[in-house]
Amino acid sequence: MDFFLYLFSIQVIFALSPVQHFSDIEYSGRFPMLNKLHIENFTVFRKADLEFSSGLNVIIGDNGSGKSHLLKLGYAILKTLESFGDKFPAREIAERGLAGNLVDIFRPETLGRLASRVQGSSGSSVSAIWNQKGSLKFSFSTRKTEKVDIQLTPQYVPLGSSTLFIPPKEIISVFEGFQGALEKRELAFDGTYLALAKALNPAPLKGKRPSGTARLVNELEKSLKASVLKKNNRFYFSSKSASGQFEASLVAEGHRKLGMLAYLIMNGELRNKSSLFWDEPEANLNPRLLRELAGILVELSKVMQVTVATHSLFLLRELEILQKQKKFSKVCYFGLHFSDDGVEVLSGPSSNDIGDIAALDTSLDQSERYMQLIYGEA
Repeated sequence: MDFFLYLFSIQVIFALSPVQHFSDIEYSGRFPMLNKLHIENFTVFRKADLEFSSGLNVIIGDNGSGKSHLLKLGYAILKTLESFGDKFPAREIAERGLAGNLVDIFRPETLGRLASRVQGSSGSSVSAIWNQKGSLKFSFSTRKTEKVDIQLTPQYVPLGSSTLFIPPKEIISVFEGFQGALEKRELAFDGTYLALAKALNPAPLKGKRPSGTARLVNELEKSLKASVLKKNNRFYFSSKSASGQFEASLVAEGHRKLGMLAYLIMNGELRNKSSLFWDEPEANLNPRLLRELAGILVELSKVMQVTVATHSLFLLRELEILQKQKKFSKVCYFGLHFSDDGVEVLSGPSSNDIGDIAALDTSLDQSERYMQLIYGEA
């Protein structure tokens, strides 16, 4: 039985029957997720249609191609829906709430700055479908500052679980006082960092963890060679090979990122039926940890929707290996490509469907040049 079965026992919103099997959950499609996005004239995208897998979604592209923008847009929509709870609010409240989250997460000077400035267009429109039946369409002009315009009558379906965004930089090394500083001062951090700080606030779930949870945490701690704990509002790593505890700031950043993931699982913020968005998970991880991260992403995607943005060839190849080994099947790859008409999106269930990505091709070219230099041309 897969060790990620632990996620069933720590869920907060939905209760599963004890006789329900892991595979039933993996393919049932019943947990909250983003199904489709249609965007027009949004940041670098003139027009794009994205259909997401219920499991793992991998967004790949060069720097500046809009990977983080797609990630943040999906997160902003789901985070807004999560805040609505069981009932769609009055239209004006919904319009201001969605605009506020977009500005908070993207940090433009005004909402209208998110609309592409292309000839013949004066605004942006976004359509989203979630949980199969929920639908929402909104637009805003380049002059909008405080609210979007929700078009038609939304078909509202409560999201029902948590939405979590992990930005490229970890924050457990600066956690003490970080949330207060973000809330009280004008700091150059987007809203994903404050939301993450709040998610790290709760203590680990009380009581003896189920064996599945213990196995997952053990896997992460095995990679880290340490356990993660928080005391007096500071994070520490307790080494398994040396005595004593080390402040998070004294630990390598790549280890801090995995430690942060472990703690979010331990305190239940990352749980069954969550929606996880992770921007550049590969940052500051060595190849050994990247290989283990690929396995973690795959297992998480079996019980929640996971969307990552990356330009790492190594991580992509590790995911492809696991896919070919039939370790998972629910996956969609998105390739972002510069064109004369903005950034275009190619997608499919295989990395072969997304076209040539310059960042990936450059890594392959380097390997070929190195092999030719060392061993000569074949």
